[in-house]
Order: sequence, then C-alpha cells, then structure tokens
Amino acid sequence: MKLFIHSGNAVEIYESKLGETIDQLQKALGSEVLFNNRTILNTSMLVNSFFNENDDVIVQKVKPIPVQQTTQVSAQKPIHYNNITKFAFWDVDDMNVRVVVELKDIAKHPLDKFQARFFERSFEIKIHDYQNKNWTFGVARTQCKLDSANSKFTLKGDKILITLRKVKKEDNWFSIHKQKTIGGDDSD
Repeated sequence: MKLFIHSGNAVEIYESKLGETIDQLQKALGSEVLFNNRTILNTSMLVNSFFNENDDVIVQKVKPIPVQQTTQVSAQKPIHYNNITKFAFWDVDDMNVRVVVELKDIAKHPLDKFQARFFERSFEIKIHDYQNKNWTFGVARTQCKLDSANSKFTLKGDKILITLRKVKKEDNWFSIHKQKTIGGDDSD
C-alpha cells in the first residue's frame, strides 16, 4: 500500500510496511501529520474514503503556514473536523453525478462558513461552526475524473447538493470512491 501525497505538481510517495492496513496507517499517521516538513490535516479521511485494504491512498497536502520569527510565538491549534459519512449519490444524467448530504437546517447556515474544493480526482466540502462543530465531507479518490471547474454545491433545506461534472459522457459511476475492476484501467 502506498500513500501518494500531492503538493502542487509534485507527488511524494510513502510506502507502508508489508501487510500494513489502512487502519494501521491511520493510527501511525494520527490526526495531524508532518511529512517532509509539510502538515497533512484530516488523515481520518483516508480510512473513510477507502473500503478495501492494501489500496493505494491519495491525499491533498495542506500548504504550511509560514512562521514569522518574533519574541513571542503563539502556536495555532489545528482545526478539528468531524467526518460526515452518511450520503447518497446517483448519475443525474450523462454528464453529472449528484451527491446529497443531509444535515438539519443546513441551508440556514451562513454561506461564508463553507469551503468547497474540487480537483481532478477528489473533492472536499468543509463546514465551520455548524451546531458548534466543524464538519467535513469528501472523497480522496473518485471513481472517475471530474470537471472541477464545473462541479459545485448548493444548499436546499436540510440538504447539501453536490454536483460533480463528469469529464467523459461514457464514465460509469457505480461507486463514488475509486474501485478496482476486472479488466479496468487503474490509471484513470
């Protein structure tokens, strides 16, 4: 099992010990990781995003916060996020996949408390100060590639509606998480 850590256009690879499972890797990484002087937050997303052990794991690297030299250094505590694990998804049409996350009265929550990031093979929605907690929902490696520029989220009543725009019309999203298939191409 390998951990691919993306930072801009560079990729660093961490190879796990023989037989190490994702759960063991999660425990080894903890909730905050310093890898080659870069902090990775929310490593629990690794465990929630993959169902099969010994799969390769891909995470986005968080840019380090530059520290200025002063006489008094105040340590910033990392923000803790609770993972949202309950969701539904389906193909809306030939070019869109819909993901629905239900949270009571979420549409009443201020829009500036949401952060959404869409990438070629992953996405993440962060919600700050909802019911006095911070929440995150995301997929570290999606089944197929996304058109990140045209993917979005909207709020309606008790739902977060995430629209993932497909790159190819013929892409089959039988799972939201990347799954190995017989005869499939894992490089896609």
